[in-house]
Parts: sequence; structure tokens; C-alpha cells
Amino acid sequence: MHKNLTARGNGWALIVPKNIIQLLGIDPASAFLVFEFQEKVLYIKEISPEEPNFSKCLVKKLSCRGSSWSLYMPNDILGLLNINPETDKLDIDINGRVLMIKKA
Repeated sequence: MHKNLTARGNGWALIVPKNIIQLLGIDPASAFLVFEFQEKVLYIKEISPEEPNFSKCLVKKLSCRGSSWSLYMPNDILGLLNINPETDKLDIDINGRVLMIKKA
């Protein structure tokens, strides 16, 4: 699925469709999400605060925007993915309970 980013403050937000949140099996109001990078792909999955490496990870939460949820993505992260948010689209996919994001 291809998605655009929306400007939010000093970064950008990815609007995450409700059906994608359901496929991930997370509660968007309380889930902690960890960002992991591999070969220009961002992997996002739920992480528990009780996990030993929780404090060492890049952890984000979803933000409520009206009736949808968004994920804030700082410019630094987009730079690591080689994404220009003003011109590029994101390709999002799901593998099990992991959301994968890369440049389309």
C-alpha cells in the first residue's frame, strides 16, 4: 500500500489506517512501538515496557487525529530511509505483527 506523509510540527506523520492497526493486533491508545532499521526499511512493532532493552530503543506511540491514528516520523528517520517527504510516497506492508515502511 502506498501512503503520503503529512507535515506535523518539525517532522512528518504517517496516517495509519484502522484496518492496518487491527491487522497488527495492537491497542492504538496504549501501544508502545519500537522502530528498527535494516537496509533502508523501517520495521515497527509493539514492545512492552518490561522488556530489558526498552529504555535503549527508539519507542513511539500513535497519536489520535480525529477518527484516525498517526505515527510521527522525525526528519532524521526519513533521512535514514532516503525519503523526501514532500515528493516521495511510502510503501507500507505487514509481516505478522510487524509494520514495514520503505520508499515506494
